[in-house]
Amino acid sequence: MPAAPARDGHAVPLPRIAPGALVRTTLLNLPAEPVPAATFRAALAELVVLEGRLTALVPALGDALYESRADHTEDFHRDVVLPLRRAVHNGREPRPALLRGLDGLPGRVPELRAWLDARGRREELLTALRAGAGPALAAGRSVLARLCREPSFLRAASFTSADLLRAVLRAGHGPTDRRARKEEAGVLRHATRAVARTTPLSAFTAVGWGVLPTPSAADRGDVSWDEVSWDEVSWNGADLPVGSSRAVVRANRTLVDTLFAALAEDPRRRSTLPHRMCSSLRDADGRAAFARSRTAFTAARFLAVEDDEITLGAAEPLRRLAALCDPPATPHALAGMLAGGGAAEPQQVAAATTFLRQVGDAGLLVPVEPYAPQDPDPLPRLAGWLRETGAPHDRELALRIDELSAATGEFGTAEPGRRAALLATLRESWVTLLAEVGRPVGHSATRLTVLSEDIVMRQPVRLDGFLGDADHRALGELASLSEVFDLGPVVRRQVRDSFVARYGPGGVCPHVWDFGAEADEAWQRAARAADGGAPGASAADGSTAAGGVRRLAALRAELVEAVHRAHAGRGGGPDDDVVLPAGLVAGLGSRMPSWATRRPVSYTGFVQRAKGGVLCVNHVYGGWGRFSSRFLDSLDPGAARVTATAVSETVGPGAAVAQVRPVSGFNANLHPRFVPEEIGPDRSYASLGMDDVELVHDLHGDEVRVRVKATGAWADVLYAGVFAPLLLQPRLAPLLMDHPHGITDFGALVPRHRTAVPGGDLVRTPRLLHRHLVLRRRRWELAGPTVAVLLAELAAEGEVPVGTVARWRALLGVPDQLYLHAAPPARGGRVDEELLSALDRPRPQYVDLGDALHLRCLGKWLARHPGGAVLEEALPAPARDAAYAAVELVVETYRAGLPVGEARDADDRAPAGQTNRRDDR
Repeated sequence: MPAAPARDGHAVPLPRIAPGALVRTTLLNLPAEPVPAATFRAALAELVVLEGRLTALVPALGDALYESRADHTEDFHRDVVLPLRRAVHNGREPRPALLRGLDGLPGRVPELRAWLDARGRREELLTALRAGAGPALAAGRSVLARLCREPSFLRAASFTSADLLRAVLRAGHGPTDRRARKEEAGVLRHATRAVARTTPLSAFTAVGWGVLPTPSAADRGDVSWDEVSWDEVSWNGADLPVGSSRAVVRANRTLVDTLFAALAEDPRRRSTLPHRMCSSLRDADGRAAFARSRTAFTAARFLAVEDDEITLGAAEPLRRLAALCDPPATPHALAGMLAGGGAAEPQQVAAATTFLRQVGDAGLLVPVEPYAPQDPDPLPRLAGWLRETGAPHDRELALRIDELSAATGEFGTAEPGRRAALLATLRESWVTLLAEVGRPVGHSATRLTVLSEDIVMRQPVRLDGFLGDADHRALGELASLSEVFDLGPVVRRQVRDSFVARYGPGGVCPHVWDFGAEADEAWQRAARAADGGAPGASAADGSTAAGGVRRLAALRAELVEAVHRAHAGRGGGPDDDVVLPAGLVAGLGSRMPSWATRRPVSYTGFVQRAKGGVLCVNHVYGGWGRFSSRFLDSLDPGAARVTATAVSETVGPGAAVAQVRPVSGFNANLHPRFVPEEIGPDRSYASLGMDDVELVHDLHGDEVRVRVKATGAWADVLYAGVFAPLLLQPRLAPLLMDHPHGITDFGALVPRHRTAVPGGDLVRTPRLLHRHLVLRRRRWELAGPTVAVLLAELAAEGEVPVGTVARWRALLGVPDQLYLHAAPPARGGRVDEELLSALDRPRPQYVDLGDALHLRCLGKWLARHPGGAVLEEALPAPARDAAYAAVELVVETYRAGLPVGEARDADDRAPAGQTNRRDDR
């Protein structure tokens, strides 16, 4: 693609879309809406319009009633008009006797006649809706029963829990008993997940991969939205090779790693394993320092690892031991080597053995697992190790682990009832086994996750017709916009300042772990700065974080101001779309600060096609294969090759690229290596050990880089896992932040409209558009007290609260189809703590406020959000009468970095060796 128009001395090429793309689809489809349900929806929509009209009439009606005083007696005004005016003003229903005594007032006051007519029609609609609620409920339950009989939904339900499977099976037979009605909200919530959300989870969704056709006109950069003729191919009707799908089931790595750690605490077992040092050794003034890890069990979701630094004397023996542990060796072998090897004296071997035991007890010498860190099936290796120890009890444990492995392997192909039984057996076996080895699960035993399951299409997906030339152009521009509003550049400047403050300009940190805590804290400071806090340094003290970010912030502010000004010119209301100036966005790359464009950048965009060719952006996260990585082993082999090619073409010929692949007990982080190098704890599984690389302040680029010690080559370090980097082991932070992009927020581009509603303030934000992309959907933020008021009104009306829902739909201005989100947490704390709290918040829930069955369940769903809720328009809504209710395309964009000589602008022309300068770098 052509470079954007040059400005300030450097031109940045428009990011390109990678050829390979992931497809995520629901496996259920929604039938055409039954006639009773469609009739109910239409009547409710008309009622919503009438509620809005009645509200709009109130001011004019109040004024007209006041001005009518001269047309009737004072007694009539006092006894009839004033009470009526107060009732209208306060939104209360007038007394029937008052309405009967209006006499000829409606004829004299046209506003009153319009109000009474609308009110009469509202009563007619309420009567019709209440009469039609029964048939509409029956129609909704018929659709739900059909969904509950679908094999894929039964398999998904069996993955969730045995209780849910039983409830789904009952709902599939259309029961009318009290128990079925009690379970209905939960069953419907999971059914809507199965038709509306494409996040991979068991048989709720399937994942595929394919190659996008090469765009014909995007390279010219002259594609106009108005000139595009859209293909009639619907994503929801695409011919997806779902028949080639297979279940990829893996034991929960948190449980496996926790079990191994407990087993390895036994000295006899531990002695049979190779050992390595807990980290590289930092030698200073005759004392040796190491980074020692502590792992916490977190309800089987992931392993929380913390590091602490320990400093000891006896640096020379420890240095020698560290050298002997490369590659890892058993304690017996290490003792022999420490004692001099060959025919060592017994007392020398004994002394060496004692030394090793002391180092091991201090946590400095750690056993290596009998399975690879990224082993997708570690249980057989774990059982094999136990058999080799020779102890009878260990052989019995090996048999039990074999049973766990067999049951896990059977899960993917078992029928739903058998799957539920397998899960119950696995959960009980894991709880018992962990308790026996000293790792009791505790109160979370009933919710223990024992395995993961993905449904993956093995055959490539034909992606013809998915994206056109205009899509390629707009998505490339979206990537440029994402760079402007990304936290990643700020993280890089904060890391640079912390590093230079400790090691000096051009400084070197030979041990990556030694800078881990500072790098982690730099991310925290960057997040606080993004939230409006102080960045932690000022340009006046010689740092570059504040100065460098200032120019980026100025570019953001300029864009925000231009967008808000244009929006105000088009009306500026909450229902008026915010449209980004296309020319301004297209030229953003060349206006970025030069320091922000020197390194390559990759993003992942999650998009869905809506009516009229509109492309809706669900998320923008970091790229580099991050969201396809976990499936590469199961997809067509071409997926890994295409991903590797996209990465290598972006970093440039001859560049060193290395992956870092921590798992931390999180199954979605299991993925293959797709670049030539990998950095790992040691060279037993990775081509580069942690001691083979160092951190350097690159004077030419004025940033912190990773360098291979043996060759002196810079390395681009890629983290292709999906688990939040800040929740991983702190010592890895400098590597994980080599490419920190992917935390992007376009919220500043949309104005926030605040209005008073019962219980508090309603905050509305309009839709955000760039060309034909919807970057942000319309949203309505409800405070906790407002949710409480709405819940009380829903409960007061009855089973199907049509009146309350119509009134609140009109009051809030929401469409009928929405997503219900948890309210965002208060900002300002530590980012890692906020990420942990997010794990416990309810997931987004599709809600149809035109469906009688959804209205019946609405109260229970809202009750899950006592602290407030966010309503977001469902764009697109789940498709009806199509092959798949929801289909999402996951595309990656790549932008190559610019050489230092080219990536310089008017404020960035000092000599290369001058680093701590007070400018806008």
